[in-house]
Amino acid sequence: LPESHAYVPVSSAGTKLNPFLSSSLFITISPSLHSVLVKDGKVTGLLDFEFAAVDYRAMELAVCLSKYAGEPKAKEYFDEFISGYMQHAHLTDEEIEAIPTLVNLRILSNVAYFVGRKLAGEDDISSITTRLENYMTRVDWVYANADAIISKLKEEAKKAK
Repeated sequence: LPESHAYVPVSSAGTKLNPFLSSSLFITISPSLHSVLVKDGKVTGLLDFEFAAVDYRAMELAVCLSKYAGEPKAKEYFDEFISGYMQHAHLTDEEIEAIPTLVNLRILSNVAYFVGRKLAGEDDISSITTRLENYMTRVDWVYANADAIISKLKEEAKKAK
């Protein structure tokens, strides 16, 4: 590939992920996974793969965290989720640094989703306009807490080693 395609910028601060470093940076994720079948305390099935995709493996965490951004107890929710997640996942420093930007990417991808629904005639413009303030509140919260999110991830990564 041409050099211009070798790196994908993921933040205005200049952090970049090189998607060609390792195939292990990619996994299949399902950001809309809402239904988990459980029997006798064990997962027996997963439903709702509407948005399943091959993506940066760090996007899996970003999608989960995006749900909490801007909530009244967002920092507490982020910290608890990160603590549990990092007991089982091993992110590179590059992935850790990218998490706040990836969270915001996920939040803002919802705008594209609802624009598409509007263009397809499945929703009216209010499906976007009623959500915009919420999206901006969430994005602003992530930007304001980016350093704390990265610090928590690094702290938990050290514990896991």
